[in-house]
Amino acid sequence: MRLRFERYVLDLERGCLLADGEEVALRPKTFDFLRYLVANPGRLVSKDELLAAVWPDVLVSDDSIVQCISELRRAFGGHDQRLIKTFQRRGYRFETPVSVEPDAAVRQSTTTAPGEGDQPRKLRRPPSMGAIRGGRGLRLGAAAALPLLAMAMLAAWWWSGSVDYLRAAPPLSVAVLPFTNLSDDPDQEYLSDGVTQELTTELSRLPGVFVIAHATARTFKGKDIDARQIGRELNVRYLLEGSIREMGDQVRVNAQLVSAETAAAVWADRFERRRDELAVWQDEVIGRIANALNFRLTRLESERGLRERGGNPEAFDLTTRGWALVHAAKNPDNYVAARAHFQRALERAPEAENALAGVAWTSAILVLDGWSVAPAQDLAVAEAAAAKALALNPNHVIAHHVRGFLFRMQGRIGAARDAFRTAIAINPNFAPGYAQLGATEVELGQPEAAISAVERAIRLSPRDPSLGPWLSFVGMAKLHLGEDQDAISWLTRAIDTGTPIARHHAYLASALALAGRVPEARAVLAEFRKIVPSATISSLRVGAKSTDAKFLVQQERFFEGLRTAGLPE
Repeated sequence: MRLRFERYVLDLERGCLLADGEEVALRPKTFDFLRYLVANPGRLVSKDELLAAVWPDVLVSDDSIVQCISELRRAFGGHDQRLIKTFQRRGYRFETPVSVEPDAAVRQSTTTAPGEGDQPRKLRRPPSMGAIRGGRGLRLGAAAALPLLAMAMLAAWWWSGSVDYLRAAPPLSVAVLPFTNLSDDPDQEYLSDGVTQELTTELSRLPGVFVIAHATARTFKGKDIDARQIGRELNVRYLLEGSIREMGDQVRVNAQLVSAETAAAVWADRFERRRDELAVWQDEVIGRIANALNFRLTRLESERGLRERGGNPEAFDLTTRGWALVHAAKNPDNYVAARAHFQRALERAPEAENALAGVAWTSAILVLDGWSVAPAQDLAVAEAAAAKALALNPNHVIAHHVRGFLFRMQGRIGAARDAFRTAIAINPNFAPGYAQLGATEVELGQPEAAISAVERAIRLSPRDPSLGPWLSFVGMAKLHLGEDQDAISWLTRAIDTGTPIARHHAYLASALALAGRVPEARAVLAEFRKIVPSATISSLRVGAKSTDAKFLVQQERFFEGLRTAGLPE
């Protein structure tokens, strides 16, 4: 099928744009971008809709849209705004009528009025792609059916997966899927989870390798999903998967690296080691994967302390159990139980770095999420454990991350930003570090930088349990930028994750009010006040940790929206 407008033809079968019969060079994503606009002529298409259609399951910034528009303007000979009209902060509209040239099969199977079969039909107000996918019943005359049938074909072709998702995936991009526990004892599940997490951490330290966060990868646990589907969803080129079986003091591990494009194994091997040699095995696997990817591996200093891994297997086992609980579910019972495992590990090996980091992490999160029964005591424990971990290993990512949390709670936002920057400098694939860096950028009056950081976090861990707060950070930044419609979209998505955080409702109420949607704002504000009945403008102002001048000015927009929605002073 071909779509014609002015002197141009969009050939969907060949996947190219023609101008007077000559092919115009376009990047693949720019072609997809144009195809979506041409499929919706005369309709204002929002930025959010374009991002969802052209970059599905991948979070990119508005810069990607700007690049596509710039390339199209050049391709159209500089006809600025004539073919594609820009609506600032809203979206784009394809201005020129589009003619559909269906293929021979469509012409032969479609009844047309006499004299109409040889001429392309004009699409003046076609249905949106969403309407086509929604399957709404339409009663159409034969003459009207032809263009809509052609548009339906376009929709089916668009959504059939014909877009090459892996084209944009980084060349060295990997997701470590949860290893399968083949032991007869289900209580040994923690061991396979620990192996998966450790491999993720070590791969993350390879320079230039993009690794999906463990929190997202583990959502595929126990699911029989085709490797190519996972690759498309996570936008990675390789999957590392395997199984682990414990047999007394011995552990047998099967591992294979799979191409997410072909579902074929790139490398596979079997290992059998004593239980206390697991750490050595993990280092060996990393080296073999690097060789399989033709990657020149430099010598790495493992983040795991050698004293913890080899010198005291029981401490290593307890630490692994603790982290498995942390990743299993984010709730106070798990965090308290995990901390107990870490503390028992430290009784056996006082300098076990990962156990110290575990105590620091669980203690800080218990306070941060309002689960602690003794906040002052837990903060002191977190601070001491993080400091000791860093004294043993100045490059411990989790310890730097916890310091960032502690600084934020103390209102030392600049110091928090430095701690989070250090964490991601050490491990460029550490998704929580980017997310929390984004939060500090919001609190330092830098919303653009905040959006960029959180986008990176979501790209690394699109299924993260903390996705709700991360989405809200972007929503807050959008509101501070005055982009209220975008803020509404992000904050609505944050609430839809089901994370019970009052701040999401407060910012959404403000954004709705600022966008002129006052009745909706009042309804959301009512939900917020159910969670925080005593909330006022003054209490929210006092509760803000940051004293940055830019942030305080930007916060006034937030308060202005809440006043409009009806929150008392």
